[in-house]
Amino acid sequence: MGFTLIELLVVIAIIGVLVALILPAVQQAREAANRTKCLNNLHQLAIAGQTYHDAYGYFPSGWHCDTNDPNCIPQSAQAYMWSGLTGLFLKMEQENLYNEINFSCPPTFPENRTSVRRQLDALQCPSKGKATNANSGVIQTPDGASVRFGPDDYRGNMAAGTIFGCNPTTSNDYLCNQYENGVTYRNSEVSIADIKDGTSTTIFMGETLQGTWPDATSSVVRTAIDRTINRPIPGTNFFTYWGSKHNGQVNFANCDGSVRTIQATIKRQILIKMMTRDGGESISSEEMR
Repeated sequence: MGFTLIELLVVIAIIGVLVALILPAVQQAREAANRTKCLNNLHQLAIAGQTYHDAYGYFPSGWHCDTNDPNCIPQSAQAYMWSGLTGLFLKMEQENLYNEINFSCPPTFPENRTSVRRQLDALQCPSKGKATNANSGVIQTPDGASVRFGPDDYRGNMAAGTIFGCNPTTSNDYLCNQYENGVTYRNSEVSIADIKDGTSTTIFMGETLQGTWPDATSSVVRTAIDRTINRPIPGTNFFTYWGSKHNGQVNFANCDGSVRTIQATIKRQILIKMMTRDGGESISSEEMR
């Protein structure tokens, strides 16, 4: 006994409705798994930071630079400088990659062009997928070559807020910004004893939407009152501030090795308090969500 055309159309319509009902649940389940993987990545990095601290007495610096270099300034790094967070490789089963790198040469030098391309699963959040910017990770070298650095979706907590009592002369006056009151910054050697606000409430690392692991300019984030989670830096098109693809949430790792998920709508002042290591603030667990 055959089916009429109307019966076939009804069956197809029913199947379409069922697919439409099931698909969101499948997508939600996939995102939940991706978010869990992302949290696990941050947990692995945070534990590596703890182990690094046990070995050397301090957390890895945000980036390394020669103090005789005029570009070795607290405000920012240069692309020829190394991210200090590569030191975590020694504590996360990436010793071979660490030993393969020639840290006496910049990341863009020919000696390192094979190593810096390597992609590590532990540094990539599966929710993000492809890079936000098509040119993300492509670095122009002094000799005119183009080198693609391995991606990194996690950065260290550099600093937050402004200097108390400092009055900027213009809106572009950056002299009042804090640059070294976080955990990972220029040539930093922050120990647990320095984190007087508590390791369970002070951020070590967090998610971003744009970055690479060798490049010092991608190593850290400075938290500011005029910046918004999941949005580009004001006046730019760079998604180098805290951000993710987790539906209004961003994952972070604390200095004690624990991880937490923070809503993108968190009050900016609370986020600043969570980034400073010795601000003397009191923060409730409810405020940190």
